[in-house]
Amino acid sequence: MNAAAPATSGTPGVSPVQEEHGQDARGGNAHKRDARGTKVRLRGVSKHFESGVGDGAHRFEALRDISFDVADGEFLALVGPSGCGKSTLINVIAGLDKPDAGEVFFEGQPVQGAGPDRLVIFQDHGLFPWLTVQKNVEFGLRVLGLDKQARRERAARYLQMVHLTRFRHSFPFQLSGGMKQRTALARALAVEPQVLLMDEPFAALDPRTRDILHVELQNLWLQTHKTIVFVTHSVEEAVRLSDRIVVMASQPGRVRRIIPVPFPHPRDFLDPELVELRANILKEFEEELEILVKKEGDDDWHLKAGSISARPPRGVDLGLADGI
Repeated sequence: MNAAAPATSGTPGVSPVQEEHGQDARGGNAHKRDARGTKVRLRGVSKHFESGVGDGAHRFEALRDISFDVADGEFLALVGPSGCGKSTLINVIAGLDKPDAGEVFFEGQPVQGAGPDRLVIFQDHGLFPWLTVQKNVEFGLRVLGLDKQARRERAARYLQMVHLTRFRHSFPFQLSGGMKQRTALARALAVEPQVLLMDEPFAALDPRTRDILHVELQNLWLQTHKTIVFVTHSVEEAVRLSDRIVVMASQPGRVRRIIPVPFPHPRDFLDPELVELRANILKEFEEELEILVKKEGDDDWHLKAGSISARPPRGVDLGLADGI
């Protein structure tokens, strides 16, 4: 697959000066994305699952020929309809699943299994209900062998980053949904992984709580410079947070487009250009969702053209290109 087209002169949100000096999405005097170094590389990754036995056996192709790179310090979003293999792809990068074909590389070395350098945050926060917030954050540090004082100090640092110091002695049942996810985020960051893999971590939260956590995650990313791969069904979420968006096609999961998001961080989530970019990306989904409804509904079920993104485009250059 070919590389995604870079932003060209005149792209909304990126000034000619930024382009000339190779400033990245964070707006500072940084190297271009390609100069940051590759953290994760996928080449020809395919994965299938078997279900049933005998005559009822069924082979489901979850991923087919997935290839792209994730740069060091990049925030990459995976977006697509249900069944397109986003979570499977996260598990393959984490080393929790092995691909049937192709390879996954972490810092140039083949991924052989799971490790603390690639940590997953799931939609279910997975907190231990019998441990306090602080003890939950310390749990992974205990596994790593840090002594008591080091665990306390590191947990305190990351709880402060997610604004939960006041609640360090609370138990999970005493927390709101957003507070639980912030605790899970602090626990993941405390282990100090090189890559954070986030599988729809905010999907179960109400819209206002998601707004708050989008701001917090953006700020945390700017502070820590972590490489993040973020799975979401929400195009709005992807546009708000990411450097690039991998739009996936479903059944089997494939890379449909890779779209650069050229706007600097921190972002104004109500910026009209962000809203316009979201509307244009939603057009990518209309065809995929039409395929999905035909597979999962009656013959008379279909999407009316423009029903997903009714707003006409106003000249936002997506830089769309096949492949990586």
